[in-house]
Amino acid sequence: MAQPRFISSRHNPQFKRWASLLDSHGVKAHQQCLVSGTKILKEIPQGPGTSITEILFLQSDEIREELSSQGTSFALSKELFQELDVSGTKDALLVCKIPSIPPFDLTQPPIGLEILCPIGDPGNLGALLRSCRAFGVRTVILLQEAVHPFHPKVIRSSSGAVFVQSLGQGCSITQLQTPEILQWISALDMDGENVSTVSWPAHVRLLIGEEGVGIPSLPYSQRFSIPQIHTSIPLNATVASSIALHAYRQTHILSEQF
Repeated sequence: MAQPRFISSRHNPQFKRWASLLDSHGVKAHQQCLVSGTKILKEIPQGPGTSITEILFLQSDEIREELSSQGTSFALSKELFQELDVSGTKDALLVCKIPSIPPFDLTQPPIGLEILCPIGDPGNLGALLRSCRAFGVRTVILLQEAVHPFHPKVIRSSSGAVFVQSLGQGCSITQLQTPEILQWISALDMDGENVSTVSWPAHVRLLIGEEGVGIPSLPYSQRFSIPQIHTSIPLNATVASSIALHAYRQTHILSEQF
């Protein structure tokens, strides 16, 4: 087994690249992401289509045998490792190539359950992706306002669901008003029908709002709402979305083949 290369300078070009992966711009520029978390690290090497290029260890740690053959190993000084280990897991970090996210044609009718997502907060997007995977969402269509799905905080809060959930790239939320696109959109909106009593169509493209911003006021094909007892305390967008997904699945049972 080859010994890992030791890196202790933050001026090292490879460290600079890894540090840039802590935000969406770096992830997009390098088409790579940082993965942390003991549970996720155990599952990622077995995941379909996942390409690990580098493994980053704390200098004092031993190289884990199950990871050592996955990519090039680097040992980092304590200061540099802590700078990258923003979640404080103290476990190895993986540098992975990110899968491509194809453009999604919003002028075509939905197939199954689809989500239109403009969420810009990494923690919220990760939680949503986790729920989408659990409830069998066919495709999550990321609008231009959304944070990059392979931001490290998204990966961690999704518990790795981002690596297996089908994703598509959509337009800006401000461009949804064209008739060719709008005709296929249902919206999660305060003024809509109760999600627990409405007759859900089998094929639905559901637009959810960004936290605190909501959705544009447009003539959507349908509107669904989450009833609340205490209206002075609005639901978190991801919680509201999860309730809506559960309501959909009460009518359309998730296939075992998903």
